[in-house]
Amino acid sequence: MGLWVLEPHSDEKVPGTIHIRRDTKRDMDLTRNLKHGTGRHSKTVLVPQPSDSPNDPLNWSQWRKNYTLIFLTIGTGIMSGTLNFVNPSNAAYAKYLGTNVSNLSQSISIELLCVGVSVIVSSPAARIWGKRPVLLVSNIIAIIGYAIVLSNIRSMSYLYAGRAIHGLGLAGLEYLVTSTIGDLFFVHERAFQIAVWHFGLQAGNSCGQVIGAQIVSAQSWYWAFTYAVIITSVYTVIFFFSCPETSYIRPSRLNTDVRETLYGENGSSQDTTLKSLDATTERKHIELNTVQQVPADIEEQPRTDNKTSYWSSLKVYNGRYSDDSLLLSIITPFSVYMLPAVIWGAYGFGCSIAFAASFSVSLSSIFGGAPYHFTTSQIGLTVLASFVGGSLGNIIPGPILDWLVKYMSRKNGGVYEPEFRNILLIPAFFLGLGGFWGFGLTLHYKCHWMAPVFFYGLATFAGAIVSLVSNAYLLDCHRLEAQEGYAAVTFGRSIFSFIMTFVINDWIARDGILNVFFVIGTLHGLACIFGLILYVYGKRIRLAIHKNAFIQRYLGTVKMA
Repeated sequence: MGLWVLEPHSDEKVPGTIHIRRDTKRDMDLTRNLKHGTGRHSKTVLVPQPSDSPNDPLNWSQWRKNYTLIFLTIGTGIMSGTLNFVNPSNAAYAKYLGTNVSNLSQSISIELLCVGVSVIVSSPAARIWGKRPVLLVSNIIAIIGYAIVLSNIRSMSYLYAGRAIHGLGLAGLEYLVTSTIGDLFFVHERAFQIAVWHFGLQAGNSCGQVIGAQIVSAQSWYWAFTYAVIITSVYTVIFFFSCPETSYIRPSRLNTDVRETLYGENGSSQDTTLKSLDATTERKHIELNTVQQVPADIEEQPRTDNKTSYWSSLKVYNGRYSDDSLLLSIITPFSVYMLPAVIWGAYGFGCSIAFAASFSVSLSSIFGGAPYHFTTSQIGLTVLASFVGGSLGNIIPGPILDWLVKYMSRKNGGVYEPEFRNILLIPAFFLGLGGFWGFGLTLHYKCHWMAPVFFYGLATFAGAIVSLVSNAYLLDCHRLEAQEGYAAVTFGRSIFSFIMTFVINDWIARDGILNVFFVIGTLHGLACIFGLILYVYGKRIRLAIHKNAFIQRYLGTVKMA
């Protein structure tokens, strides 16, 4: 047992468990055949192993990696921000349209549902043709969506249709960025990078509402949607000229987070994953765990690529990255729901996003009436609590998680377990219960507005930690299935968000705000408990999945359809 992570009853290699530190002579001997970091990371094994090609995204310069991630994060913030940005003015907008807040908030519900629907097609499309064309097409669809709203700002039908189409374009920058982190960064760097992306998601949602409320107050709803179209259009043009494709076909032997080869004590190289498998099983194992299916003779050839020129990198279509059938791929990715890490990610991340959306669509009703009677501008400013909570929920845990990976790996004899990240769920559990329950209690007893706003920020802080940890855990456990995994997570959380935003205002009106946020806080607590159960039993579960022929065969159809 390593730091309360239960060991399997078998001594077989467990995918996701890797040697990441080389602090002792034994660790140095075992990992002498693997590439390591430089500078202060000189004792850290690079996982996965980069190829020798200059076009491998793992070999890009650090500034290029960081720019790509930051720019994609900005895009995530724009998409997230333009989703809920007029929600603080829903009460006034409903009067303008001659409807009620509940009906108006359902337009957001439909948009969130369409986000989930779009990943069914965009995920296999990105795996087959790459992420760049999918992101470009998605952005254009999002622009068309709000252009439809602008064509008749007074019509509920146009609002519903435009938001539905806008939702179809959001998914790309919502879930493909997380799998892009797996393309660009090594295991010991990922938590911070995921925190950067998640900060963009949270900050975009919060700041978008603050800014949107001020625009509506100063100008009109028409100009709020107009600015959304302009900003997204400019972003798409800059994206085209500055963000190349990050998908890359890398030989499977370099995927050391799945198939780790250590240097034997007798001076020979021994494969600790496949040593117990015969030749036939080994071949099937490699097929099932290769990112894209390519002929073996191509995969094993040494890479002698010349560095791609800037203008060549701007190509929208760079050839196929997989021979998968798009039609079958649309059906089969749901197989990743057989992975507990995906189920937890969908639930944990879904709770965070759905509850944030629930806050968003209910704030105008909560603070617009007695005893607060806030204006649209003032309601928008209450969302600053979410911005502060979400920012701290990423700024603090992100670097801590990467430090925790190296610290706990050192304590565990240089061996890293993905479950190490889940330790942060302990504070997230207590802070989340305090935040959601405190929000409901202070509103129920009509406390000063500062009290519920504080607990609003605290709940957002705890939710950000759960989102960050669950996304990082999924990426470390199942990097080869990460794209399908994050698509499944996005689909799940979209359905959850659709339900929550669809019912939240009527639910509060029927059961009262105290009961509603007691239930929501409890659901958050269950997400943390689920993650802590995976901390203890996750390694055994990973090996059981790896050895289960049915699951591996069905997961394999995702890549071999």
